[in-house]
Amino acid sequence: MHKPRLLIKSLSILLALMCFSTITTAAEKTYVREYTYQASEADSKLSARTIALQEVKRELLSELGTHVSSLVTMQSDSDGRKLNKEEIETLSAGVTRVEILDEKWNGVTYILKAQITADPEDVLKSLHKMLDADKKQKQITQLGDELSNIRAQNINISESLTQSKQEATAALAEIARLKKLLNEKQTPATQQTLQGEYQQQVDILTVNEWFDSAVEHYQKGEYPAAFPLFKKVAEQGYASAQHNLGLMYYNGEGVARDTKQAAYWWQKAAEQSIADAQYNLGLMYANGEGVARDPKQAVYWWRKAAEQGYGSSQYNLGLMYDKGDGVVRDPKQAVYWWHKAAEQGDAKAQLNLGNRYSNGEGVARDLKQALYWYQKAAKQGLSNAQNNLGNMYAKGEGVSRDPKQAVYWYQKAAEQGEAGAQYNLGMKHAKGEGVARDPKQAVYWIQKAAELGLVDAQYNLGVIYDNGIGVPRDLKQAGYWWQKAAEQGDASAQFNLGAMYYKGGGVVRDPKQAVYWWQKAAEQGQVNAQKALKMAR
Repeated sequence: MHKPRLLIKSLSILLALMCFSTITTAAEKTYVREYTYQASEADSKLSARTIALQEVKRELLSELGTHVSSLVTMQSDSDGRKLNKEEIETLSAGVTRVEILDEKWNGVTYILKAQITADPEDVLKSLHKMLDADKKQKQITQLGDELSNIRAQNINISESLTQSKQEATAALAEIARLKKLLNEKQTPATQQTLQGEYQQQVDILTVNEWFDSAVEHYQKGEYPAAFPLFKKVAEQGYASAQHNLGLMYYNGEGVARDTKQAAYWWQKAAEQSIADAQYNLGLMYANGEGVARDPKQAVYWWRKAAEQGYGSSQYNLGLMYDKGDGVVRDPKQAVYWWHKAAEQGDAKAQLNLGNRYSNGEGVARDLKQALYWYQKAAKQGLSNAQNNLGNMYAKGEGVSRDPKQAVYWYQKAAEQGEAGAQYNLGMKHAKGEGVARDPKQAVYWIQKAAELGLVDAQYNLGVIYDNGIGVPRDLKQAGYWWQKAAEQGDASAQFNLGAMYYKGGGVVRDPKQAVYWWQKAAEQGQVNAQKALKMAR
């Protein structure tokens, strides 16, 4: 990643640890560190303070992390892994605040004293909350939800802090190496080169401090304070800050909402291989927000992120190949990228993969593979997959026929408002397959599906009211639901509606309307409608 640079004087510093104390009151603990730096003639107050502050923070957070780690055996976090001590120290930087107690500089020595006051148990809770928020952010960004869901994203605090900690650690290690070389006899040219390299590393520490402060403000919801700090760091070429700045512009956090500026900064970060920015930039090009719509550019940036293993981009790239949008349509490539995303747990990719294996499009038909991927997506709560899985158990496709399992999965999907599952569940209750026969439950679920516009449910609900199955017979209701289905092109509903208009049952008799609907049905090859037309003429 590009390393940001600032222009300040170089120095060589010898670090000496002077004192440490821990004060305990109730559940809170106060950790104090004091450092004294012995500087050379090349030292400056600003650079001495920069390194001293980084070292103080590292020591304080390390001590706090030790206490947090000793509290409990860490449970698996939201990604299914366990936090190690270094990660706890890093993430603690996002939930604690270092307070400077005293600092002195006399041109020879720099003394800095700082403290953290925190309850390790509260820190532990905050860490888990932070990690859960990051997981939710990753689950939110799916193409099916479009760009509106970028607004639901938050800056990925844990990843931002981890990257900042890694860069600061690397900079401090490089400073120690260069300091040793600077204290050795060198030619003037070499000395000047080493001092320049040394200054670059000090600059990195300075920018990291700005970045950490921005993250701290952002996490507290102090967006007006976070925004200028992220902007300052972004302008130095820091890719994570550029991504975060784009997100703040998009969400209107700490600044007026500006999608063009969001796209501008995401472009900057995307060019530095930040996968989140590449994904978001792809969405902007796909939808023409902040930039002119350009499906080819969407494909370009999603491919960049997908090749880095970014699951949502892999899923979206599969969609583009499936639709032939911005790229030549290629069902095999669609399956390829959905496989990549599905293996990372993307539920929508798993559903699409199940559909492709079920239909044999872009891949050889394989019902067992279809079942496998439907199960993966269904267990993540995707209602379409749950309904499809229910269908496989109901028909015995890729698995032994099991009506009870079919009902189980239909129920799961129906409770989430999946119309197809509601209809299927209603029919199972009507027939008593996999569940006790219950006409009232049948009506309940079929009506739910009909109200969501499912044509089969509307037609059958008309039949139910016409025959009085599970409800009192009601020809008006029968006509109402057949009308709904007929308007969607259901030939059987059109024929029945025509018959109602012809006889005047449930509707006012109207032979012209009868002929109209029979004509519609006859055009679809409905034999009874064709016969009825001949009779009417």
